[in-house]
Amino acid sequence: MLNSQWLKTFVKLTETGHFTQTANQLGMTQPGVSQHLKKLEQQIGAPLITKIGKGFELTREGELLLGFALKAERQEADLREAIQQDDPNIGEVRIACSGSMALYLYPKLLKQQSVHPGLLLKVEVAPNHRSLQLLQNNEVDLCIVTQRTVQSSLVQHHIGDEPLCLVVPAGFDGSPSVFADLESLGFIDHPDGQHYAERLLTPNFPEISAVSAGLRTTGYINQLSQILVPVTQGLGYTVLPETAVRSFEAQANIRIVELKEPVSDPLYLTAKKHRTLAARYDWFSKKIAELCGQMSSS
Repeated sequence: MLNSQWLKTFVKLTETGHFTQTANQLGMTQPGVSQHLKKLEQQIGAPLITKIGKGFELTREGELLLGFALKAERQEADLREAIQQDDPNIGEVRIACSGSMALYLYPKLLKQQSVHPGLLLKVEVAPNHRSLQLLQNNEVDLCIVTQRTVQSSLVQHHIGDEPLCLVVPAGFDGSPSVFADLESLGFIDHPDGQHYAERLLTPNFPEISAVSAGLRTTGYINQLSQILVPVTQGLGYTVLPETAVRSFEAQANIRIVELKEPVSDPLYLTAKKHRTLAARYDWFSKKIAELCGQMSSS
């Protein structure tokens, strides 16, 4: 790596065109200026100037080095300015969360980018373990997960709870409080289907533990926005977070069943403990906490 002090001396020498003036302006001796130039030439492996009488001209290598040094100065100045400004309305905002949370949050968070076009919102849809991995790898700066992490390098804040919903067709003529009637309808499975179903159905249907073969499945799809489509057509029931259910367009064709034992997943806004986030994250962190808090109290 080239010595920054020697580069500074070289740039000043090209500005003044004179060793004595350079020395005076930098508070050095003339031999000191010559020494810096000599050391740079040793690092570069080529002469940087050609002396002509009392003056000099830059060699090809000198011109290349001057261009490099001036570019480095501009980049350093830009860096210092960016660090000092930390504009809350400019830059990327990188967040990871589940698909259901993305459906709920993304349209609302985009409004901030509409007001401040200098922002760029990036949302990565991923399960808990993948969201935490993205955070650890600095691929995102915030993530929302439903589980406590044991990683000491992360800090979490509980920002709300996401209710799980048992969803049946609007015209379902059985009794949703009778597990046998749900079984006759069939379960529409999805990547988190079995996990959600176990969490919500087990405390509400004691007889479910006797079903050793698992739920009778009548469909499967891994596209979140399409999971409720077969439910609207009377092909089965499913279990989803309320955020995903409320985001579904055909609300008139589905029904959320009221259960004796409601079940919710806690939501944790997670970040790196020792990583200071840019000012632009302040608004997004507060807005996410506000929206998730509203969801919990609704």
